[in-house]
Amino acid sequence: MRSALSFSSLFVLCLLVQGCSRNPNIEIVGSYFPGWMISLFIGTGLTGMAHVIFRRLGLLDIVGHPAVIYPALVTMFTCLLWLVFFA
Repeated sequence: MRSALSFSSLFVLCLLVQGCSRNPNIEIVGSYFPGWMISLFIGTGLTGMAHVIFRRLGLLDIVGHPAVIYPALVTMFTCLLWLVFFA
C-alpha cells in the first residue's frame, strides 16, 4: 500500500511541474514577449471582427448583453490561440 501511495504522489508531482518545461516567449524585433500577451492581442482583434460580423448579420440583439459576451469572447479566443500555438 505504501508503494502505491508514493507512486500516486510522484504522479501528481509530475503533473504539477509539467507546465514548467518551457517558457513560451517569442522574439519580436529583438524584444521577447510572452505567448499569452500575443494571444490576448490577437484574441481582442478576433472579438472585434466577431462584433462586425454580428452587426452585419443583425445578431446584436440576439447575442446578449455586451458586457458579458465580449469579455467571454476575448477569453475564449485568447485561450484557444494559446492552446493551439503555445501549449
